[in-house]
Amino acid sequence: MTDNRTATGSGARGPVLFIYAHPDDESFGAAGTIAALTDRGVPVTIVSATRGEAGEISDLELATPETLGEVREREMRDAMAVVGVTDIRFLDYRDSGMAGTPENNDPRAFVQAPEGEVVDRLLRLIRETRPETVVTFGPEGIYGHPDHRFAHRVARAAVLAAGDSRVGSDAGEPWCVRGLSYNAVPRERIQRLAQRPNGPFRSLSPEEMAEMGTPWSEITTVIDVSDFRERKERAIRAHLTQVGEGGPMSDMPRDEVERILSREHFVRAPLPWDDGPPPRDLLDDLAALYPAEPG
Repeated sequence: MTDNRTATGSGARGPVLFIYAHPDDESFGAAGTIAALTDRGVPVTIVSATRGEAGEISDLELATPETLGEVREREMRDAMAVVGVTDIRFLDYRDSGMAGTPENNDPRAFVQAPEGEVVDRLLRLIRETRPETVVTFGPEGIYGHPDHRFAHRVARAAVLAAGDSRVGSDAGEPWCVRGLSYNAVPRERIQRLAQRPNGPFRSLSPEEMAEMGTPWSEITTVIDVSDFRERKERAIRAHLTQVGEGGPMSDMPRDEVERILSREHFVRAPLPWDDGPPPRDLLDDLAALYPAEPG
């Protein structure tokens, strides 16, 4: 470890900080892992950069474009209550929408926020909560959503800055997290889903498909969350505006849905203060307790 950093976090065993872009990112990506953590008494904090104001509305009786952000915040709180999380923070930026949409250019949009401003806010949050592990999106943002990619950049930068004693001397004591992991979806699974007549990725071009998800060979951590699948499904269903009738996976055989929801995948990122292989963290503990093959 270089002398400008501190090992303050080297003995920590929690909490875990999840940093996402929209309500429902946490439920689809990691609700099983979150349930496993809270069942073991590990504190969990969830950060959402936006309230998902640009999302689709599955049923116009549930929300309007004007009320969607408020409704989705409530859905997220309901979803996280299912898996035992009450510490939920919003950064209060606006959903930037899918790539190429007018919402990208809204001055309130997450992707329009000054990167340094967001990094500083997250740095302060990391030093406040002092997590052992931080989980966020990988550089591809699962499926390329601009907010997902931006969340990756600012979260990673904040983790690095929070451990650097030269940065943010007025923002609390430096804190080196033990582990930084990225949510991952196997690229091979996305390609398989894209072949389905009504699959969620059927409209993607071959070039787009080549950038989606993470190859199995790059996934470092797989957790079998079968024991928590029922709660994960309840958390997902709490996002009613996003998963109404005809929502994701509604056309798939039940056994395939169960298989998909029973595994959660992550990529462990090396950190500058690791002297060798990344030290074992709480996700490694869960992977050892609930081992699974990628798939």
